[in-house]
Amino acid sequence: MAETIVIQTEPPNPPDPSSSTTIATPLLSRNIVFLPVKKPFKGFSNDFHIETLNPSSSEPRPSGSVAKKHDASEFSEYGLDPELSFGITFRRIGAGLRNLGNTCFLNSVLQCLTYTEPLAAYLQSGKHKTSCHVAGFCALCAIQNHVSRALQSTGRILSPEDLVGNLRCISRNFRNARQEDAHEYMVNLLECMHKCCLPSGIPSESPGAYEKSFVHKIFGGRLRSQVKCHQCSYCSNKFDPFLDLSLEIFKADSLQKALSNFTAAEWLDGGEKEYHCQRCKQKVRALKQLTIHKAPYVLTIHLKRFHAHDPGQKIKKKIQFGCALDLKPFVSGSYDGDVKYSLYGVLVHAGSSTHSGHYYCYVRTSNNMWYTLDDNRVSHVSEREVLNQQAYMLFYVRDRKNIVPRKPVDIAKKENMKTNVNGNRESSTSNHVLQEYPNGTIENKAEKDALVLQKHNVILAESLMQSKRHGSELSSKAQAQNDSPDGLSVAKSELGCLSSLGSLWKRL
Repeated sequence: MAETIVIQTEPPNPPDPSSSTTIATPLLSRNIVFLPVKKPFKGFSNDFHIETLNPSSSEPRPSGSVAKKHDASEFSEYGLDPELSFGITFRRIGAGLRNLGNTCFLNSVLQCLTYTEPLAAYLQSGKHKTSCHVAGFCALCAIQNHVSRALQSTGRILSPEDLVGNLRCISRNFRNARQEDAHEYMVNLLECMHKCCLPSGIPSESPGAYEKSFVHKIFGGRLRSQVKCHQCSYCSNKFDPFLDLSLEIFKADSLQKALSNFTAAEWLDGGEKEYHCQRCKQKVRALKQLTIHKAPYVLTIHLKRFHAHDPGQKIKKKIQFGCALDLKPFVSGSYDGDVKYSLYGVLVHAGSSTHSGHYYCYVRTSNNMWYTLDDNRVSHVSEREVLNQQAYMLFYVRDRKNIVPRKPVDIAKKENMKTNVNGNRESSTSNHVLQEYPNGTIENKAEKDALVLQKHNVILAESLMQSKRHGSELSSKAQAQNDSPDGLSVAKSELGCLSSLGSLWKRL
């Protein structure tokens, strides 16, 4: 609502009272009308601050905000989606959550998502509510309302009744008043949010869904499974999207070791593991390796402490992890800069099985203060205490300051054109490509077009190089045939053709 403030201003040179003549100068009055911004923000109190990284010059900037000259094009230049070009600052910790009957698994996940800065900033921008088309319970609207309430309720206790009451809308396998697995709940919650944010008519697992879903833009990455024939060195690649990484810890004592085991090469050399090579047309010995081909903006890691066949058996050993994580050694995609992350959340399970025990979490605010959130109990803790926990889930956000801006050459195009030593072209790295490419066949239309263009460019390049090598010869030929009108016209014609070829190459 617009406010009107009347400001009275004294004249610049007030009259001298001792003077014999008095000049009657009325006080200057003017009305200053303050109008609201186009999208008024109601989510946070004064303890929290949100700002857009691509502000319009025509919109007034909130008082006290720090002007940052980041626009959507710059955000895209750093390999991040322009739709996520919002910044948010958590100056203080928010509310605790009341346990509504074995809901500690839900509370701990909600708290970690609340302090996921890219997610909270996007939700508080109000972009989803204006376009929500979901009839009935919308998980995304519920999370948006919860984040807004939690962050403006410092020192209070909230009851997440909407999310608890609609637990079976997240997954039919869940039951109220029963302890559930926190990781399973988070995976199903993100999947439900993914479906809610898609435009009408787009299937959740279609190629366009992963490109349009802001959930995948924040949490989504891509794995590459590569099998290399030991006999002919033919490589077959398969790409799969992921929202989190589940790592085995049975043979690991640190996060780095678990990631190394996850991306370690494995020989397929017998029995059911024997690989049928598409080029050799027979079963051969092959090397299989799984790598992270596209690193996500927010990296969520699940440490597999429970055996799938026996959830009652828990691996209770401590896994070393740090506040910083370098993912570059485990990434196979094209990244010119570092792939470094900062820890902002740790979820812990205390107990012996998935159906018993207790969940709580630790989160970091924007001023690097750590807090423990144990249902309704919220307290400040040291970083050392956080790093000493037997973590069940780890939450990392990518450091934008370590990302090198993209070069003029489009990275995706460069990956499409990359060729291995055997002449096999790797498949496109778009996140919807899930099929295997037999015999090195390129099935992506954009990749075919790029290959045709490259072929023409190679031909033009070779012709241009030949023109440079024979340029002097043609000049000499023209000079030698100067006395002959026919010879001179032929030489000029050849030079004209080469000049046109050079101009065409420059335009390409």
